[in-house]
Amino acid sequence: MKAENSVVENQLNRIIENGRLSHTYMFEGDAIETLKRYSRYFALNILGNTERNGMLISDGNHPDFFYLETQEASIKKEAVEDLVRRMNRKPTESEYKVYVIEAFEKLTPQAENSILKFLEDPPEKTIAILLTIDKSSILPTIHSRAQHIHIRGERDDRIKTLDGLSEAELNTVDVLALNAQHVRELGSSFSDLRQAAMGFSAKWLGDHPLVLIEIKPMLDLGQNRKDHGLLLQMIDGYVRQCMHELLELEDFRPFGGEVNKTTAGQRLERLSRMLEEVQTANRLLQSNVHPMLVFESMVICSKG
Repeated sequence: MKAENSVVENQLNRIIENGRLSHTYMFEGDAIETLKRYSRYFALNILGNTERNGMLISDGNHPDFFYLETQEASIKKEAVEDLVRRMNRKPTESEYKVYVIEAFEKLTPQAENSILKFLEDPPEKTIAILLTIDKSSILPTIHSRAQHIHIRGERDDRIKTLDGLSEAELNTVDVLALNAQHVRELGSSFSDLRQAAMGFSAKWLGDHPLVLIEIKPMLDLGQNRKDHGLLLQMIDGYVRQCMHELLELEDFRPFGGEVNKTTAGQRLERLSRMLEEVQTANRLLQSNVHPMLVFESMVICSKG
């Protein structure tokens, strides 16, 4: 992962070197620990990459840096109001003030409205770094005010808390960069969803006459649209692996040898069409179209 690390660090360094810092950045990815590391790296380089600043940030004592996090299920309005009070003070040690909000999707509606007002008219030289692994629940008006930076989670950060999964399941999480927190919350249900996604994908690729009947029991395994989105991610990964194997590429194998002989008789044009339909299905799902209609449309439209 060192090369990947340097790519992200170089990207963040260029933002600072260009001298055109935005007042709000949203770091989005699939592993919160990775986002936390890069947010501190970015903050340190904004405030000045010195040993003193590094030590003060690490100890939580830098007067121009504030990190908001909670182990609770939500971040309340009172915590945001305290952050705003701190950030309204002028910088004392650096040219800028920087604050980070971890797991921004945890903000209650009241807290989100409070921070929105602050983001609309922030004090001069104040930088916000918002971290999220579930951007779908965040207000569109906040998205529109932020510069988005996608940071793929590092493998250790994604899988270190997933002790209950098999090696094959961990491989799927890692290669597809699935949201590790979501997978952890699913518990044993993740294995069921993964098996259902694989079974459905194999039937879809094989033009099985009963593939449409497979949709309802597969969707019933999920509790919400987030779970259904995860199914689409895995279906996309399965079809994409078939495409790579058809091209005799070995660089993308989220399901290892479990894809079996699904690739036999496939054509690149059809696989490409199927992947396009998965992307369309994702957009429809995010637009609150009924999941059953989304998946049925995906199968039917892929036939041309």
